[in-house]
Amino acid sequence: MNTLDLLLQLDESKLKKPCKEVNMKRLSELTGERVIFKIEALTPAKMEEIQEMAMDETMENINVSELQIMTILEGVKEPNFKSKELMDKFGVYTPKDLIRKILLPGEIITLYNIIGDLSGFDGGAVEEVKNS
Repeated sequence: MNTLDLLLQLDESKLKKPCKEVNMKRLSELTGERVIFKIEALTPAKMEEIQEMAMDETMENINVSELQIMTILEGVKEPNFKSKELMDKFGVYTPKDLIRKILLPGEIITLYNIIGDLSGFDGGAVEEVKNS
């Protein structure tokens, strides 16, 4: 069976975005209970939108920190960093500030990388076929 036929037979409902739950060790230690973040892969459109928002005025350079924060904002489904209650609790006015207040730089990079992996950037999403 060729690739086109295989794709035509694919059940579209199986094309869900990959999800994952991660335990935030430091936050779990601070609360005395497991703090679990629910993470979801980003769509190509959302990834493109985030990259555009992270570009500088000249549209030549990407602000990596902004890219990471925006990716976390969109990829972490729980907790909801857009929660007014959570922002009020930590005395911040924006979801981005909330992420910066709650998470350490290494945690931000790790979450960014996990979201990237779920979104197909782990290098294992595609396998080259050797010609025989």
